[in-house]
Amino acid sequence: MSVIKEFFKKKKLESKFKLAGPGHTMTSSSSSTSATNKMVKTAGPSHSRLAPSEGSKRAGAAALARFEQNLKQQEPNWSLAAIRAQARKELELELEAQKRSKDGGPEEVSQEAAPLLAVSGVYYSCPLIGPEVLSKQAIEDKIKNFLYEQLSEERGLTSCLIIHTCNQNKAQISLGIETLSKYLTNIIENPTEEKYQKIRLSNKVFQERIAGLEGALEFLMACGFEQQKLPHGNGEEDFLVFQKDKLEDLETLRMLKDALQTSEAIVPELDRGLRVLMPSQAAAMVNLPDDFFSLSKDEIKREQELRERQVELNQQLRTRSMKERDEVKELRKYKFTLIRIRFPDGILLQGTFSVMEWLRDVKYFITENLNDPSKEFELLSPGGQKLTKDEERLLDLHLVPAVILHFRFTEQLEGKHIQEDSFLKPEVMALLQYI
Repeated sequence: MSVIKEFFKKKKLESKFKLAGPGHTMTSSSSSTSATNKMVKTAGPSHSRLAPSEGSKRAGAAALARFEQNLKQQEPNWSLAAIRAQARKELELELEAQKRSKDGGPEEVSQEAAPLLAVSGVYYSCPLIGPEVLSKQAIEDKIKNFLYEQLSEERGLTSCLIIHTCNQNKAQISLGIETLSKYLTNIIENPTEEKYQKIRLSNKVFQERIAGLEGALEFLMACGFEQQKLPHGNGEEDFLVFQKDKLEDLETLRMLKDALQTSEAIVPELDRGLRVLMPSQAAAMVNLPDDFFSLSKDEIKREQELRERQVELNQQLRTRSMKERDEVKELRKYKFTLIRIRFPDGILLQGTFSVMEWLRDVKYFITENLNDPSKEFELLSPGGQKLTKDEERLLDLHLVPAVILHFRFTEQLEGKHIQEDSFLKPEVMALLQYI
């Protein structure tokens, strides 16, 4: 079975599972759920990730063993205990420095240039085409090349994906799909009418709605049309002509029409760029790459020049709503945000998020990397406020463009002592970077 057919099959199964609602084990009642299931409900992302195969797990374990061996040779005292001790020491120094400081308020992340880059760029992946992590343009080109390579194997379904994925104008896509569907509906409902079996390429509707739509011609060919020259007016013109033998298989036309209308674009997934940091590394200044900004360098420079006017406005008597509008406008300069989660042992987990993602996505990211994902936890903002609005966007929560959140287990609030060798999985801790 082709990759594209497998892709459509998987999408259909996913949609059925979504309609079926939450699942339950055979030994539990419908009202009881485990702590893990609670976490998935509240923090689960809008898309699912493929579980690693046994081969991938073995390869990962081997890579981890090699990493540890190399690291021990470079640093004989390397261990989780040593890491915790170093992290605690750095935390104590940081707290002492804050106490000495007169204005030791909420943690802020400086965004000035520094030798240690917090993140080198924004990258994406696409499980359908492979494990590569690439820039936005590179991954989009790879997806497009992959789809065109699949045309020879599965022309109909692949052309549907090309239409949805490789065209940028949503209005043009919608209008094109409507017109293509009408072509097929006319043939399905009127199989003996020859006028519905020919499309003149110079026709105004075809030129405006179909000719510039990438993948549309391939779709019509897959349905059974072929390009021919036919008499028209005083000469000949190019037509797409539906082949008579295809009229015996109208069910295929119905299937292709349904696939065209229900397909979705293959969208690259934002790579988190997962990093694990010591407190001293997190204290270094953050250098955000240009990808994080929705404005060009020149536009940012112009914005900077308008700061003087902003200072004058702030000195004037202004309402709270006016200030909030200006604040939101300032935040919208960013497309992505760098989220760091500080654990009680001082270690920080770092990931890249779209500013339009939800707080639940951050929580799911943490859960994926926890040593014990069954325990419930909560996050605190830099100012110490508990973050509870899982269905609110990071932009609206002002967690932009870079922020440090604080992690704590819910059990800690109940006065229970939690002994943790490490809050994060060993394979995640192996990513710890030394300066």
